[in-house]
Amino acid sequence: MTEGGDDQLVSIRKQLENLNDATDDINSYEMKLESVKRQFCETQLMFNKEISGIAKKLAKQISKSRPFFELKSRETEIRKFVQQAAAEFERQKTAVEMAREQVQLLHQSLNNNLESDAEKHYVDVIGQQLDLVREAEDECLKAEKMHAARVRDLLQLEMAIKKLSQEHGSSIKKARPYYERKEVLTRTMNSQLELMSILESEVQERKDSYSDSMRALEQISDQIHQERSSQSSLAQSSDADSDSS
Repeated sequence: MTEGGDDQLVSIRKQLENLNDATDDINSYEMKLESVKRQFCETQLMFNKEISGIAKKLAKQISKSRPFFELKSRETEIRKFVQQAAAEFERQKTAVEMAREQVQLLHQSLNNNLESDAEKHYVDVIGQQLDLVREAEDECLKAEKMHAARVRDLLQLEMAIKKLSQEHGSSIKKARPYYERKEVLTRTMNSQLELMSILESEVQERKDSYSDSMRALEQISDQIHQERSSQSSLAQSSDADSDSS
């Protein structure tokens, strides 16, 4: 077999292996996807059955306590915002301190440098560094204001939660199992939906790989066909020349 034929054989084997791997992966991921879909449907049925059943029994309490639990669901997010704002404020404070320290170092270097032409150079550099200090201070002030605003949001939220707890304590206590169970089932369904999306992407990726290998095999087949046609034409031409001579 020619060198070109050897290369084609290697390519064919490679693409066939890709096809087999893609087929196995597609089957595996599709099985997992079907399993997650069944689990999602079961969770959805459970959600509708349990939540609707509790809602009928505790309709009044659920209605009264809804504002409380809606605010409680936001509390974790607001606390996260406060922590992020605090971290950003600390980062900007550190940036200001470092910029100011750099100015002090430049002043010390200027005082220790006895060269006559050094002053102008250092003055320019110090001026640039002072601009950086002002920029850092501005960013720090913005971060401080943002942190203060986030803290105010959290304090207002906590006050509202405390007030609702005092006004509707009994309804909140009775309705708590409803909201807690609803949160658990909702979180489960969201996780299942996310997993379904991931598996669907994996299946599509393997199908694309399968299609790529099929196209590659078709191209190799066309190439082989063209080479054989060219060889056949050359052979016929050679035979014709022999007969004429």
